[in-house]
Amino acid sequence: VLNNISFTAKPGETTAIIGSTGSGKSTLINLIPRFYDISKGELLVDGIDIRESNQKDLRGKIGYVPQKGVLFSGTIESNLKYGYPNATEDNLVKSSEIAQALEFIETKPDRFNTEISQGGTNVSGGQKQRLSIARALVKKPEIYIFDDSFSALDFKTDAALRKSLKKNINDATMIIVA
Repeated sequence: VLNNISFTAKPGETTAIIGSTGSGKSTLINLIPRFYDISKGELLVDGIDIRESNQKDLRGKIGYVPQKGVLFSGTIESNLKYGYPNATEDNLVKSSEIAQALEFIETKPDRFNTEISQGGTNVSGGQKQRLSIARALVKKPEIYIFDDSFSALDFKTDAALRKSLKKNINDATMIIVA
């Protein structure tokens, strides 16, 4: 149960949700895309109570990266385009670069056409996480939610990713759970 929580996350700013294991961080951010509905109070996105918003429209504004990276069977390209099927090759490259995924994608013989097995079992945990982050970036949403999404990354990659996000994502709202 979450009680008496109030915060404002603004475009162009990063809001960090920090707390101990089991303190409700993920529960809190899972309210934003309406994975759960709130029972009291209100949660506003663009000044509108999310319960008044169409769920599809609301989720269309959000790039959500879960704690555990999720990939589908298909190619790297089809995974990155999952939330935004009309993405251009330039968008895929730029998003992969920001997510620190381009370097390992380019080592694959088929680059973006490389096959991904169901669940991404043929890539490492860190690669899976970076591809999940790139998928959110391809969408160019108004709101990014990273639910402990950097946990599978080594220190160097984590630092490079955060620096790249700060440099390239300056007009969206970013919420990071750590």
